[in-house]
Amino acid sequence: MIIYTPYKIERFTCLYKECGAKCCTPGRVITHREKEKISEATGLKPEEFIEREAERGLFRLKGKNNMCIFLKEDFSCSLHNIDAKPLSCQMYPFLFEGIIYSDEIVLKVRAADECPGVGVGEEVDEDFELKIEALGNKFVSEIKAGLKEEEK
Repeated sequence: MIIYTPYKIERFTCLYKECGAKCCTPGRVITHREKEKISEATGLKPEEFIEREAERGLFRLKGKNNMCIFLKEDFSCSLHNIDAKPLSCQMYPFLFEGIIYSDEIVLKVRAADECPGVGVGEEVDEDFELKIEALGNKFVSEIKAGLKEEEK
C-alpha cells in the first residue's frame, strides 16, 4: 500500500480544547468493521450513528450541531476510552481523500488545512510518520475486509 500526501507536515500539536475540536465534524468515514465495533461498544444501532454509505466499504458518521455525534461537551471523544475511535479520526491531522485501486492500493490523504495545530508545536518525527502509515495500512485492510463482507 502507498500513502499519498501532497505535502509533508513538519510540525503538529493537537489543540482540540483551544480550537473547539474543529477536527470532529460530521461525515468522517468509517469501515464496516468500525461500524460493528461502535455499535457493540455503544449499544447504538448503526442507523443511529451512520449518515449514509460514503462509497463501497465505507460509511459516514452523523453529526449534531455541525459536530460529530460522539463529541462530548469537553471536546473529547466518547469513543476514545472504549477503544472504538475510528481510524480516520486517529489519523488526524491527515484527512481521508480517497482510494485509487491499481496494482497496489493508494490511500490518498491530505493535511487538514483547517487544523490550527498543523505547523506549530513539536517537530513531526519518524515515529509519527510510522504511526500514520500503520493506521493507513489498517484502514485499507479493513476496507478490503468490508468489501468482501458486502460480496457475501
